[in-house]
Amino acid sequence: MTIDQLTHRDEPAAVATLAAAFAEYPLFALLCPDAARRPRAVEVFCRYVFRVSVRCSGVFATPDRAAVMCTWLPGQEWPGRWTAFRSGGLGLLATYGWRGSRLLLELERGFDLARVKHCVGPHWYVPLLGVRPDMQRKGLTRALFTPMFAAADRHKVPVYLETMTPTNVEVYKKLGFVLAGESEIPAGTRHYELIRRP
Repeated sequence: MTIDQLTHRDEPAAVATLAAAFAEYPLFALLCPDAARRPRAVEVFCRYVFRVSVRCSGVFATPDRAAVMCTWLPGQEWPGRWTAFRSGGLGLLATYGWRGSRLLLELERGFDLARVKHCVGPHWYVPLLGVRPDMQRKGLTRALFTPMFAAADRHKVPVYLETMTPTNVEVYKKLGFVLAGESEIPAGTRHYELIRRP
């Protein structure tokens, strides 16, 4: 299957897929307890990550945009504050309010520390990967990863990602990832850190 590299022009379709995929993701119940506001909060988060990743030249998708992967490539795996600002960082914080923004920044610091521990050098980072619910379990996640894994192996760098669902952990293990770490975040939610070595 051909995998397309996306640009800003692909934002509406890509964000729609990501928001649908993450509608029930545990992180967003923590950040936005108000169920009525949550769909908008999920969409804003997905748009922000998409925009950061496009600036890193790292958004890939299936031709029908049913599966979308946002990545930060080796050498760009730590986008700076200016990139965050230009990608809508202030709007993201405004959407989540004081409580949600504070929790998001606190979690982000913890996630970054874990990533530094597991990936001391260049690596591919996958902050967001989503498959539209009606297209799940059709091998699209594997299709997205295939060219990335080839590039990672060619350049001998690892691929790193995180998830909060045990089901995803099993999916990623089947793709060659190993569980590198695990922690508990607020409300008893588990956070899993996975890495695939070249």
